[in-house]
Amino acid sequence: MDVNEILDVLGNESRRRILSLLSRRPCYVSEIAYCLRMAPKVVLDHLERLERAGIVNSFEDGKRRYYYIDRSLRIEITLTPHRFSAKVVEDGELEMDVFDVLREIMNLKYDSEPTSIIETISKIERAQEIFSRIQCYINSKINSMLDELISAIERFTSDDVERFVLYGLAKGLKDYEIAESFGLMYSDVESALKRLERRGLIRKVVDGSRIVWKFG
Repeated sequence: MDVNEILDVLGNESRRRILSLLSRRPCYVSEIAYCLRMAPKVVLDHLERLERAGIVNSFEDGKRRYYYIDRSLRIEITLTPHRFSAKVVEDGELEMDVFDVLREIMNLKYDSEPTSIIETISKIERAQEIFSRIQCYINSKINSMLDELISAIERFTSDDVERFVLYGLAKGLKDYEIAESFGLMYSDVESALKRLERRGLIRKVVDGSRIVWKFG
């Protein structure tokens, strides 16, 4: 994946707002347009640009086409007085001993000769690449588990508001944060919380002066 293309795509604020929304859940065009106060045609143009870059994909569900973020990526930018670089790090299985890498870096020895310094820098850069892959791998696992969570929530309820509420609670959001994050009326969130409580899916816990909702 070309890092210059990715940076160009993400350089647009509207596309970043769309990706921020899609990071919460798959959405269809008119839904994105409503949430972000953008014209549907403009939204569609941005989505097509994101699709061409390989960041976003889509699927049909009935009469609607839903868009979603298709992969986990990390963009690494190094900017120092002596170096500038940018690269895209994608998911990958890990086949290394992290502690061996740490030990090697912690025990690095070099002298003042240019050749020794260059070799040491090269070793550190290789370690940096490994830890970048580790971070991307962890992100991939988190996203995979979030997908499983969404599937589990969908088995509990067919009500969209209740699904958003359960997903928000799983991410540690408070009731008003759920309303803000998913563009819901606070009264609808309150009603959904009460319905879920009556069905025994969540429970209310008083923490000092705060009310916290928990699963089970």
